[in-house]
Amino acid sequence: MPWITNPWTTNPWTTNPWTTNPWMTYCSPIDAKPTAGQTLTLKLSLPAEKTVTIDWGDGNTTNVIGPVSSVDYTNTYTDAGTYPIRMSGDYQDLTRLEIKDVNVDGTTERLGALSGLTYFVCSGSNTLSGDVANLPVGLTYAIFNGQNILSGDITNLPVDLWTFVCNGNNTLSGDITNLPAGLRAFSCGGNNTLSGDITNLPAGLTSLRCGGSNTLSGDVANLPVGLTTFYCTGRNTISDYTTPHTWTTKPATFQLKPVAPGGLSTAEIDQLLIDFDDDLTWSSGNVITLTGTNAARSSASDAAVSNIVAEGCSVTTN
Repeated sequence: MPWITNPWTTNPWTTNPWTTNPWMTYCSPIDAKPTAGQTLTLKLSLPAEKTVTIDWGDGNTTNVIGPVSSVDYTNTYTDAGTYPIRMSGDYQDLTRLEIKDVNVDGTTERLGALSGLTYFVCSGSNTLSGDVANLPVGLTYAIFNGQNILSGDITNLPVDLWTFVCNGNNTLSGDITNLPAGLRAFSCGGNNTLSGDITNLPAGLTSLRCGGSNTLSGDVANLPVGLTTFYCTGRNTISDYTTPHTWTTKPATFQLKPVAPGGLSTAEIDQLLIDFDDDLTWSSGNVITLTGTNAARSSASDAAVSNIVAEGCSVTTN
């Protein structure tokens, strides 16, 4: 009998129907979770001669006819609930998806069906999950707000990514050497376990926020020269500040909280603060935090700290 092998278990399209099934005429990248009367907004971009139909999951549909660039499409839900959002037509040609005003959940595998996506933003208390290897390969800008639980090795982030922000309980891993070379902003909260020498951060990086159980190491003087935000906690062992060093860009947020065997010496802390004072002008809202296993500063940096604080910056040391 031809069906003795059970076609449902041997069907090659069951592995990942969102991205591999050529017969599937729609995708479902997210589920909306509105409260009663809440309006979901999807900001979309679609090239000319392309059409996408949005099924909002409550019986309402909207047609998107390209070309459109950063246009808002909305749907108001009468009742609270969970509504799968389906897209049919040329959904693989969408280049921008921005989700606003309603919390959503979903997976990177489902988002991966939007293979042409280059820009993705998800605002709110969302719960997206999955391996970053399944994100659309052409992404250049990705922001995941909420209680997300993304996982995977940063080696597998989209190679053209220049902004990646993911808040929540993520578990990313890998050596920072393997971050995308063109990355400018990287922020990842949660229980991440990134490793590597900060010398190997992308040269054009301007913002680094890295929480979790990371084990970054290296010399502060080797941070990217254009860095404006540096927030490094976890199990990092950054332990040196080589001088002479000139700061050409102000890191308006500079928080270094290493653990043993890391930490700067008293002489290094003093010199870092003196260099910050000599090379840079600070302002209200700026923050310098040098705690953790960093040594306490001495009176040698009193004048520098006084000047920095007078300019409006908050300075916290051991």
